[in-house]
Amino acid sequence: MTKSIISSHRGRDGFTLIELMVVIVIIGIVINYAVISFGRNTPADHLNAETTRLMSLIGIAGEEALLRSSFIGVDILQDGYGFLRLEEGEWHPVDDDLFRDRTLPDDIEITVITAQPKGDNEDDEEKRTPEIILLNSGEMTPFDIKITSIHIDEYYRLSGNEVGALKLDRVSPY
Repeated sequence: MTKSIISSHRGRDGFTLIELMVVIVIIGIVINYAVISFGRNTPADHLNAETTRLMSLIGIAGEEALLRSSFIGVDILQDGYGFLRLEEGEWHPVDDDLFRDRTLPDDIEITVITAQPKGDNEDDEEKRTPEIILLNSGEMTPFDIKITSIHIDEYYRLSGNEVGALKLDRVSPY
């Protein structure tokens, strides 16, 4: 009788391979969510995200101007930027959620280094004019924009040339 009790416990000494794999997968999922929820959220990451968004939107707007055979302008505002479309000789905000006016966070500043100068709007303060014009031929007015954060020393310089090529440089003061 003692022999049968010992032999019946021999197969139940540990966990099965499937049980171990399930536990490992569950631990991996929990660790993955923990890493994602505590992801990097530094001022440098915010600056990179805003700069990349602006560059992507300018690129998409250039393609939109080419496809729709229209002129689209980028209006750099004091606290953000927006997109305008030339209609009947006047610039109007683009009626598209993708190209809506965007407000930058308080710690991020955008400065136009070189671009087409804005016209004088003394007659009508509500008229907006763009610094960058994206032509229906795929070309654009050349520009340089500096995007900075008050929390870090480095900044980004976004440039565009006449043929519509965009270039993003991360500039470190050191």
